Amino acid sequence: MRIFIQPCEVLLFRTGHPFNAGENHYADTLFPPTPETLQGAIRATIATCWNPDRTLAEVFQEPELVSLIGDMEHYGRFSITGIALGRRRKNADPASPIERLFPIPAHFLSEEGGAKHLVRLQPRPHEAEVYSNLPDRLQLLYPSRAVQGKLEPLRGWLPERSLQKALRGQEDIVLSEVIDPATIYAYEMRQGIGINNQSKTTAEGQFYQARMIRMNHHGEDPFIYGFVVDIRLLQITQQGTTTPNQFVADEQTQRLLRLPDQGWMLLGGERRAARFEVIFPSKSTNELPEQQPEGNLLYLATPASFERGWQPRIWSTAEPVAVAMERYQPIGGWQLTPGGSGGRSKALRRCVPAGSVYFFNSPMHSMQPFTDYGGQIGYGITYSGEYAQ
Repeated sequence: MRIFIQPCEVLLFRTGHPFNAGENHYADTLFPPTPETLQGAIRATIATCWNPDRTLAEVFQEPELVSLIGDMEHYGRFSITGIALGRRRKNADPASPIERLFPIPAHFLSEEGGAKHLVRLQPRPHEAEVYSNLPDRLQLLYPSRAVQGKLEPLRGWLPERSLQKALRGQEDIVLSEVIDPATIYAYEMRQGIGINNQSKTTAEGQFYQARMIRMNHHGEDPFIYGFVVDIRLLQITQQGTTTPNQFVADEQTQRLLRLPDQGWMLLGGERRAARFEVIFPSKSTNELPEQQPEGNLLYLATPASFERGWQPRIWSTAEPVAVAMERYQPIGGWQLTPGGSGGRSKALRRCVPAGSVYFFNSPMHSMQPFTDYGGQIGYGITYSGEYAQ
């Protein structure tokens, strides 16, 4: 079951940096929201729609709901199998498909000059005059063509068709296919002041600033932007156990979760309003990244958390010969106290960021999920591709 989430006001997706009243005065935000944020918002929405006449604390006492989406201790049969940005034309029919947008793969860089050009990186064996502290099994990444200017990381998003071109390696993408982040969202600064909960008055010395995200800020833009999330329910055996990567049909999933075709939800910090609607994937699936289940390249569409830094605890198949990625992304979270407004911070994890690319010497099946943590809630979603060896 695929849902499209359209924000209706500014959003706050907190970073892993501390923000304690009286100690810090600036709260930063990140984009896009992490799997932790999305799974919490979606599970809370499902619980709200399950029985609107009861509070969340009361609803989560029902065994049937807990078996489907879990509680504070586990996720039940709930599983997120896809996370992306999405867009739809403003004048399009409401039943029209949503086009998904993905982070640009990390092995594409931009060459500075009079006009920026895209450059693809490819692994090559060590040359005799090059010395490195990399293990012998790992190769360095070199531009696929001669470059004159400085190479820099490329920021932006790719539509599904462009991502498929980038991962297949048969043809290059052009700069016009890259969607600038400034097209999708803009930052807004907001000021606030702490409140004394006992006296209900402002607290002295607790003035703060928060950087918020506003999507759909260009009135003249032909598209509406939001988030696309694929939700599945794991099948259950006669013994009452779940089967990995075996899911219930989408129509049955929506019925079991009692989720309406559309409705309201709360998203991110400060519980901002957003609309959701249940949509169906496009029937023209020939461009979808999921249609290539095997290749010698793996692309991370969402962050992944590994026990050994950039690599998993155990390689179930051959190890990669090269990896293209930026620095780690710290991801934490907030765990609410049942029946109250308090809570505690989740452990902060250093994650491999979305867009990272792993290169292999032999064809690999797309590993779902490719992560040591959070595979059930959307961490480590991968797509396969090809590169010229």
